[in-house]
Amino acid sequence: MIDKERRKKLAYHLRQLSVGQITNGGFENGIMKDVTDGWRPEQYYRAKTAKYDDAAIVPMLETCWSLYDDTRQHKLVGRDKLHDESLKTIARCILFLRSDLEYEWPHFYMLNPIFKFSILKTFILLAINILTLGRWMRQYRKKEVAAFEEFKKLGDFEYWPFFRKIDYEMQLSRQPFLNGVMKES
Repeated sequence: MIDKERRKKLAYHLRQLSVGQITNGGFENGIMKDVTDGWRPEQYYRAKTAKYDDAAIVPMLETCWSLYDDTRQHKLVGRDKLHDESLKTIARCILFLRSDLEYEWPHFYMLNPIFKFSILKTFILLAINILTLGRWMRQYRKKEVAAFEEFKKLGDFEYWPFFRKIDYEMQLSRQPFLNGVMKES
């Protein structure tokens, strides 16, 4: 299922955030109002609607949340400006969100898995890590990296969120921005 309206709103807020037009707080407020029905980007996966939602929304929100420091208000300018590689990824995300393509990647939580655990589980993991002198975490991290490498092999990962390079190239050829043609949406 593709939710064009919410994709368009997410793309809009993501663009505003990535070029430093709004603060991270402004981004979160816009997302909570227009996209996630009141859920913060990092918590939306818990929402009942997330399970039946456009498959692109959750991974895009996870990607968005990793762009900024949510412990302070700031814009992505100056020392907080995104690196060129991050901007390229965000540009592909916006291009994808403006497409009519289904999100085909399986879900893979690319952020620190500790955030998805409860405080008790986090405490238990910390205790295990201390008792094993960090060995458990190194093994866990090794498995996580291996799983991510397998995930990347499922499609043309360098074009994520597009699944195939050809889909990216096709959407790029009919991009909705800066193509010299005014198009109603």
